[in-house]
Amino acid sequence: MMEEKDLNILVQKLQLQLSQRKLLEKLQTQINKDFQRAGILDFELSDPDPKVWNGKIQTVLQKLSETQLQHLLYLIDIPELIVIQTNNHENRLFYLSNAILHRELMKVSFQIQFK
Repeated sequence: MMEEKDLNILVQKLQLQLSQRKLLEKLQTQINKDFQRAGILDFELSDPDPKVWNGKIQTVLQKLSETQLQHLLYLIDIPELIVIQTNNHENRLFYLSNAILHRELMKVSFQIQFK
């Protein structure tokens, strides 16, 4: 038999999951929008599992020319210092993809806070 406190805990967990799902949807939308603005039309982050997003973004970054990559990073507003620090790193695309995810999450967070 489920007690009232167990039901409240379940409701709280569901609310957290729903808001997390909504947050992830907003993040996907923002990433897709910025890639489109950069002229990368053959990319859409549609996988619901955020654990695979870094790899999917890396795959796209790998196909870009250096000019396209710089344009994308500029549009997303990745700090130049991060770009410089990753230039000669063996895992450059991993770190750039991570920076993209982080910056886009910050954008979504600001949008939610200030709307």
